[in-house]
Amino acid sequence: MEAVNSQAVTGLEGLLVKKVCVTAGDRMEAGTVLYEVDTEDMQAQLAELTAQEQAWQQQEQARRRDAATNTTRAQEDYDMSVTELDRKIAEETKKLEELMEDLDTHMFRIPEEDASDEIWIAWADERQRFDREIAEKKRTIENVQLEKEKILRQADREIEDARRAQNAAESGLDMGVSGISQVRERQERIALLTELSEEEGRVKAKEDGTVLEVMVQSGMRMGSEAVIRYADDESGLLFSTVITQEQKSMLHTGDSVRLRFPGSAEEASETVDSIVQENGAYTVKIYLDAGTGRGRTEGVMEVTSTSEIYEYVVPLKALRDEGGKCVYVLEEKNGILGTQISARSLTVRLLDQNEDYAAIADELLAGDMKIVTECDKELENGIAVKEWGE
Repeated sequence: MEAVNSQAVTGLEGLLVKKVCVTAGDRMEAGTVLYEVDTEDMQAQLAELTAQEQAWQQQEQARRRDAATNTTRAQEDYDMSVTELDRKIAEETKKLEELMEDLDTHMFRIPEEDASDEIWIAWADERQRFDREIAEKKRTIENVQLEKEKILRQADREIEDARRAQNAAESGLDMGVSGISQVRERQERIALLTELSEEEGRVKAKEDGTVLEVMVQSGMRMGSEAVIRYADDESGLLFSTVITQEQKSMLHTGDSVRLRFPGSAEEASETVDSIVQENGAYTVKIYLDAGTGRGRTEGVMEVTSTSEIYEYVVPLKALRDEGGKCVYVLEEKNGILGTQISARSLTVRLLDQNEDYAAIADELLAGDMKIVTECDKELENGIAVKEWGE
């Protein structure tokens, strides 16, 4: 925490400055025009980004429609398979019942005891024929039932895959973190350019104060740094802290954070003013309102960030790269030496990760699987292992 008597005006990176309207030492009021950007250049950038956003929206809508269609088709195929196989089983069952009735009728027609050998042989042959046909019909029904189970298992997988793909398309999860970040940045920039366009390219002061420094000039394209610094009429405190590259993904300029001040019950909800990369890390600066944190020399920043909820999360050290992401799971096998435990490689999809854990997915994953996190020898598929503690 440090006292500060200046504020920064940050320009939109890449815009061309047409005119600077203030100089150091000027008195400004809320609404004073600080500088103007080239509106033709600004409109060209806005048109390009808007076209990109519209094209992306159309692609997303088409992709979601396709995913929904695939899910519907998979369900229809499943329903048709169930109907057809149930019909086939019903037909074969009816034929079996008819054979059983014919057999019962045949058994009532047993020859007289004094009937000739030819009659008895014919009757016995007919009985054997019924027995063969009944056994064959039972096998047919059993085979159809097995076929039904196999087909429906595959159909279930296809429905699950289609639904997963549909959910990913609808949530944007299949775009990945970088893809989502790019879309968000584009949409944010479109919003800022639209707002600036409504002001006809004029950037105005938001409060009363005095211009301290102007770091931009006509004909210059702005970067991501501040272009004007000024002192407001009610100077407050500056809170600054350093975050890592990984933490940077959870925090953006303009985000709301909560500040606590050790030794005090005071808390404040503030907005991140700037995040600047310095020496491999990022310096976060927050200008506090006048009176906030007064008399304090340090503060603690709290950031609340909600991630996706994943079904399977493993320690990062359990995830291996063997031409693709995989984990090793333990499975028991019965052999001549008794029950043995071996490690089996299972290919997975990496959904997300942080410095400690990874979210993974695969159709073969199950909650009761034991996943290898550490091993005192090099793992390979099928290798015999022993659990620690045994």
